[in-house]
Amino acid sequence: MLFRKIVSLILLLSFVVVIISGIYLFFFDYSQTFTTLHTVFGLTLMISVLLHLKNNSRSILKYLGWRRFPIIALIFIGFFLMAFYELPPISSFMDFGARQKATSGKKDLTQTYESITLKGQGAIELSFDLKAGEFYWYPQMAVWMEDMMGNHVETLYVTNATAKGLFFGGRSKENFKEFDRESNQNGEYRRVNALPVWSHKRGITYTDGMYVPTREQPLPEAISGATPSQNFYLTTATDFKKPFVLRMEINVAFDDNEYYSEFDFPEDEVFHSGTGQLGQPSLVYEAKIDFSKSNQYVVMQLIGRGHHSGKTGEIFDDLQTLTSAKQIAERVVVGINRR
Repeated sequence: MLFRKIVSLILLLSFVVVIISGIYLFFFDYSQTFTTLHTVFGLTLMISVLLHLKNNSRSILKYLGWRRFPIIALIFIGFFLMAFYELPPISSFMDFGARQKATSGKKDLTQTYESITLKGQGAIELSFDLKAGEFYWYPQMAVWMEDMMGNHVETLYVTNATAKGLFFGGRSKENFKEFDRESNQNGEYRRVNALPVWSHKRGITYTDGMYVPTREQPLPEAISGATPSQNFYLTTATDFKKPFVLRMEINVAFDDNEYYSEFDFPEDEVFHSGTGQLGQPSLVYEAKIDFSKSNQYVVMQLIGRGHHSGKTGEIFDDLQTLTSAKQIAERVVVGINRR
């Protein structure tokens, strides 16, 4: 009897800590303290539950034979599948949590986030809160605006390597992480497949017929910057006051998989020439802004991928061939504020 009481009390207290820490982590940004509490007492809760099951095994076996148990099991399986595949209404619930994190005002931009501030003039202030995923590693990135008809309106931000044509010769899958840290390398080519949706949508071709800026004709400093090494918070502004679509394209080099490797697309010279970097294609995220509210926060949704070697600006909605690329960004929340 004493053992049952101890197990029940530990179970109760662990449950309380897990609930409190889980609520905090849902609404606020990452905290080492609350993550540790959630993990340690989650493990304690698991052990307590196993002991509880052992103590009450006879009763639980009877419950499994209850005629309504199959209905309960089906409901549980339904919730599990909705959570696993991020289906509504679970996906909407998680988007709500992401928006709360973005608006919590508790970011320590000097430690967990990099802060990027671009041109500050404009009636509409835009902020981008990107939480890095497991496979985030110095990605190439572009953020731009389109009108509701799909026409390019304005490029807001492009990472330097694409904006200035600074990709380096000599990079390989084995050395690219160390290679990218060297700031004095000479660029020998441009990676034309990095951000093909943005580059084609922008519609500017250069002397060699490609859509990617060169070292001789870089994009202006006002819309370009170094690639963030971790979570980042980007602020900029625009004077475009009509409803518009915000898009972000992101790509990591050398993240090849079984569908995008040295053995795939053998007739595609760009993919195998070194400029392709033999990796998964870019991902495109989108948020539609209609100004129904003066201040709002919108979670950007993954809508597709770019062409694997940048030949077109088409967005492909087939994402089955992508693996780690879908974990470059954990979430992206856009804030819109009318000044």
